[in-house]
Amino acid sequence: MMSVHDALEAWQAGEITSARAMRLAGAANVLELLAFAEQSGVDIRSGPLPREEDQARRATDLITRLMAEADAAGDRLPERTSPAE
Repeated sequence: MMSVHDALEAWQAGEITSARAMRLAGAANVLELLAFAEQSGVDIRSGPLPREEDQARRATDLITRLMAEADAAGDRLPERTSPAE
């Protein structure tokens, strides 16, 4: 079984989800999980992992391409309406 310290390190490395780390560490929420990590000497990352940055870049590129293709074809998104309509 994974120790609390190992779970916190795996969470910060992106190897397990925060929900799994919370279960393994016995944390009630992410703030408590962060406190456990700090108390355990686990480095807390302040930004996205390289694979998360890559996923965001690829999603942005795809959305941009699809919007450009729709614009070139004369397709328009419907006007935004209020929830009451």
